[in-house]
Amino acid sequence: MRPSRLLKTFVSLMVSIFLTGTSDAQTVTKLFSFSNAHSSAAPLSMVVQGHDGNLYGATSGLGGSVFTDGTVFRATTTGEEGAIHTFDGTDGKIPAGITLGTDGNLYGAAINGGTSDLGVLFKVSTGGAYTILYSFGVETDGITPSAPPIEGWDGNFYGTTGPGTGNAGTIYKYSPSGTFSTIFSFNSNNLQGSQLETSLLQGANGNLYGTAQLGGANNCGTIFEISTSGALLYDYSFPCGTGGAYPAGQLIQASDGNFYGTTLQGGSTVANCGSRGCGVVFKMTKTGVVSVLHRFVGGGNDGSEPVAGLIQGTDGNLYGSTSLGGLAGVGVLYQITTAGTEKLVYSFVNRVGQHPQATLLQHTNGQFYGTTYQGGQYEEGTLYSLNMGLGPFVTFVLPAARVGQKAQILGQGLTGASGVTFNGVPATTFTVATDTFMTAVVPSGATTGKVVVSTPSGPLTSNVRFRIIQ
Repeated sequence: MRPSRLLKTFVSLMVSIFLTGTSDAQTVTKLFSFSNAHSSAAPLSMVVQGHDGNLYGATSGLGGSVFTDGTVFRATTTGEEGAIHTFDGTDGKIPAGITLGTDGNLYGAAINGGTSDLGVLFKVSTGGAYTILYSFGVETDGITPSAPPIEGWDGNFYGTTGPGTGNAGTIYKYSPSGTFSTIFSFNSNNLQGSQLETSLLQGANGNLYGTAQLGGANNCGTIFEISTSGALLYDYSFPCGTGGAYPAGQLIQASDGNFYGTTLQGGSTVANCGSRGCGVVFKMTKTGVVSVLHRFVGGGNDGSEPVAGLIQGTDGNLYGSTSLGGLAGVGVLYQITTAGTEKLVYSFVNRVGQHPQATLLQHTNGQFYGTTYQGGQYEEGTLYSLNMGLGPFVTFVLPAARVGQKAQILGQGLTGASGVTFNGVPATTFTVATDTFMTAVVPSGATTGKVVVSTPSGPLTSNVRFRIIQ
């Protein structure tokens, strides 16, 4: 299929909201308004940063008076947007998001469309060359994937599906050679979990972690840990009520080694949310002990129903969004420490966006970027930025490699870089491809830790530790 031409940017006016009442300056800026009448609308998933420093994401095509099958889009950090692929149903419908692979391509899943209209796994280049990798239709393998796959340390892609025949969902593996296989099927009795809505996370121990929104002992969702060979290692059932219900966003493993996530409901019983609760932020230790860090209360001073997961910023704080709550009742951005101190960062208003569904991305320029499902000029979703005054840094396409392998580094101002160190050990071989992308061969003697790139503007430190695979 021929890639779509870049669509013209149809919103030139950016709306900035300057917040007061906090100790740090923060700015939320609407960068772009989506519309099905012009391209596609209603983004549900987070954006990713490409080798070129641009943002890439997907729109679902839902909402509004006109429906489309969705797009994969490219946007600059200043808001110039265009589709690089437009779905037509036969090649996928309602894309669930994308992941940047180490080959420079974008990998994703569409909930519907394909041969059996039960979803597809796809690859698309940043130039728009599109390939269907697998068309879901064998229900024993799971169907209707609701989240993009992740690339594992072994080069395989791992993802989740919705319930199929004889299962409550599956975890699949797709190899670079093109082999698709199911490595784990959730029991059809739902006790291990069902309704897998989010991407997996590969933890520091190499295992895969994820959440199921429903099922478990209390039918309020589960957290699970599975080896890349398909062995179930851990399964936690949310207790409902004050302990949280219906985990919604992707898990993260923070710098302290603990895991953090959100539930859509549960928590405090307050007037704003009733008996269902407004949702919680939870922590899970490396040994599997789960506790609640924050219970949302909604209203004008807090959020409600966090559909999106969390991201750890370079300041060490966790950042997230809720789909409801805030001054206008259409969602908020919040900051929370790993100790549980939460504060409201921003209350959405219609012209900037409504009902954010996607986890934030921190770009290597230091700013956060996200999408809203509705609101904006056409009431069909927006792309926005959050500036917390944080500086540039470097990060990785894949934060793990063996000695002698290449680490792929994303950053800012990399042209003229004079050195790269892995936890203090200098790399003897590195190549700067562009101002925002470079590679470095992991040196002998390197150990797991931060990577520092020496640039003409000063050293840039990685936001996460780079893991040396033994």
